[in-house]
Amino acid sequence: MRAPELAVIVTSFEMPWHLRHVLESIACQRTSRSLEVIISDDGSTDEIPRVVADFAAQASFPVRFVTHPHAGFHAARCRNEGVRHSSAPLLLFSDGDCLLPPDHIEQHVQAWRPRTVTCGYCVRFDQDVSVGTTLAAVQSGQFTAWASAEGRRKLRTMHRKALFYRWIGHRTKPAFRSTNFFMAREDYLRVNGFDENFRGWGCEDDDFGRRLRTAGVQMISVLSRTCVYHLWHPPTSTRPTEWKRGSNVAYLQRPIRLTRCLHGIHSRRLHNLSVRLAGIAPDSVALRRILAAQGWIIELAPRIRTDLELLCRPGPGRFSGHSDCQILAVLDERGADIDTGQAQIVLSAQGTAGRPDQVRLRLDDAAGVFGALDGQSHLPCRAAA
Repeated sequence: MRAPELAVIVTSFEMPWHLRHVLESIACQRTSRSLEVIISDDGSTDEIPRVVADFAAQASFPVRFVTHPHAGFHAARCRNEGVRHSSAPLLLFSDGDCLLPPDHIEQHVQAWRPRTVTCGYCVRFDQDVSVGTTLAAVQSGQFTAWASAEGRRKLRTMHRKALFYRWIGHRTKPAFRSTNFFMAREDYLRVNGFDENFRGWGCEDDDFGRRLRTAGVQMISVLSRTCVYHLWHPPTSTRPTEWKRGSNVAYLQRPIRLTRCLHGIHSRRLHNLSVRLAGIAPDSVALRRILAAQGWIIELAPRIRTDLELLCRPGPGRFSGHSDCQILAVLDERGADIDTGQAQIVLSAQGTAGRPDQVRLRLDDAAGVFGALDGQSHLPCRAAA
C-alpha cells in the first residue's frame, strides 16, 4: 500500500448517524491520491467506535479512531490529536456533521499553494432536509443539489469579500473558519497546531488563523470551488447566544500571543522558547543570571522570528519588533526613571518597574513569566509578592 499523501481528519462527538454519512462521503471522493482517515473523537460514549470500525472494515484506505475522556467540548485537542495520529504531508480537516461533495479533496488540492491554507465553509441543511439525507443520496452526490438559494448566496458573498480582503492585504480578514480547511503538515507544525487552552465553543479557530498569518501563511478562499454540507443537529450547549459572551473571548484577546502556542501539538516550556537579545547587555554576569533563572538560550540567527526578545536597561539597543513578546530587564533601578517603552513584560529586582499596563515581575520569577505567556492572568499587571 502506498504511503498516504493526504490525511482527512474528522472531529466527532456522539452523533453516530451524522458521522456514518460523513464517512460515506469521504469514501465517495473522486481522487487518485492515497488517503488516510483519522476520526478524532471528543470522548463519545455511544456507538461512535462501532460506526468507525464498521467503516474501516470496508474502506480502501487506512482508518484510525482516536479518543480521550470527555471533559467538555475540546475541538482544539481533537484536531491536534488527529494530526498526531496521521503521517501524510497534506491535511484536510472537516467535522463529523459535514458532508463532503465528491470532488471536495481535488478542489482543495488544486487551489492550494505552499505556505497557504485553503479555507471554505458550509451550506446548512435544515432539519427536514437533513433527516431525508440517505446513504444513497450521499453515494450519488445528489445531496449537493439540496442547498438553498439563500445558502448559496451567502457563500458567494463570503468568497467575494475574501477576494477583496486579500487584494487590499487586510491583516486579519477573511476570518479563518475551521469547518473546512486544507494545509500542509509543516505549516500546521509551524504554529504548533491549535491552542489547547481553548475549551468550550469558539475562538480556537480565530486564534489559529491569527497565528498562521503571523507565521506568513496566507488564507485562500475555495468557496467558488467547493463547500461542505452541514447536517442539522441541536446546537452545542456551550455555544453562547452572542459571540462576545463566549467563555473563550477573554483568552483570545490576551495581550501576548505566541505564534507557536505553548499547549499545541507539543507542550512547550520556557526552555523551549527562542529568545533574541536586543542590544548589548552592560552587565554580562546579571544577564547570565537572568538566562539561568528563566532557562533561556539565545537565538543567534538574525532573520528568524523568535518567541521572545530581551532588552536590558541601562544599556544600548532597542527592540526589533521581530518577536512575539518583548521583555525588558531593568538591571539597575537607581538614579533616573527607566523608560519601559513597548515592552510587554518588565523584569526588575523587586518586580515594581514598569507601567500598570505592563506585566511586572521579579528578575528570577520564571513561573510568572510563563504564566504571562500562557495567558493565565486576566490582569495586565501582576503585582510582586
